[in-house]
Amino acid sequence: MLSALVAATLACSNVTQQINTASSTSVLTSQQLTPYPKGASLHNIKVNGITRKFLIDVPEDIDVPRAIVFVLHGGGGEGLNISTVGRFPMAEFRTVGDREGFIVVYPEGLPARDRQGLAGWTDCRADNSVSSGSDDVGFLAALVSLIGTAYQLPSTHLFMAGSSNGGQMTQAFAFHHPEMLGAIASSVGSLPASPLPGPCTTGPSESIPILLSHGTDDPQMPFGGGCVANIGGGCNRGRVVSAEATLERWLTINNLTTTEPVQSTVDVNFADSGPAQQFLYTGPSPVEWWRLDGAGHASPSKSVLVTTSRIAGIQNRDIEFAEVAWTFFKDQLPLK
Repeated sequence: MLSALVAATLACSNVTQQINTASSTSVLTSQQLTPYPKGASLHNIKVNGITRKFLIDVPEDIDVPRAIVFVLHGGGGEGLNISTVGRFPMAEFRTVGDREGFIVVYPEGLPARDRQGLAGWTDCRADNSVSSGSDDVGFLAALVSLIGTAYQLPSTHLFMAGSSNGGQMTQAFAFHHPEMLGAIASSVGSLPASPLPGPCTTGPSESIPILLSHGTDDPQMPFGGGCVANIGGGCNRGRVVSAEATLERWLTINNLTTTEPVQSTVDVNFADSGPAQQFLYTGPSPVEWWRLDGAGHASPSKSVLVTTSRIAGIQNRDIEFAEVAWTFFKDQLPLK
């Protein structure tokens, strides 16, 4: 069920735009060339004949946004409801956006085959037998182009972040279209052990700055690699490499394998899982890695408490994912 916010915006919005994609390259046949309404509003676009949803939140007091951040939900979870402030850590991008003057867009995936209609993403896993199989790279490419065009912002001002399956999809999109974004951020999302052919295997055609965070005790996306969310057994959602192997792949992509990281520790909440360890690899396309000691699958947050459970593990509360991601994105913006 949609949250009150999403339900309200759905009731007052009935916008559908037609978009066709050719292969993995987006060709827009219809564009919204004027800015979207201030505040939160829900919209539809039709990509390759399939209607897709997205929520956009435009700060009330801006005319020209500093940037646009696309935020992807996890798989089998709350879909667009992750935009509900105070309930989900990824909704904090809206709070930061209001303060910093950037737009936040929440696209919605399509239902996976084993999640009772709950939305997910078709990322780079070749052995995920329960994904919808939808062309989510094409959808996101169309959406990024559409909204970037509406605000006349270059790719250097467009960013993407995601959690869990959304983090995997964020990396999958960057593998296909690094030229469309200025940087990405992924929380608890690892690269596949068995990737699909093409860019999912070869990697992106150019480097792209990336921030990664992962809990060392994550039961859903194992820090050491293995089956994804393998609650019922069978490994039907595929396998991932370890968080450290994911980091190493990105260091290779961004030509940082010989770079010594600048390390720091944040431990302001002594009642949470443990400290947050930051490793910053500087260069033209930097990599920032947060190792969350003892933390589980929830995205780290100071302001939104995710209840500890056997399925999710303990949340890190030393850092706010939206804050550290925006700080990283902001550092990639071109100097005026």
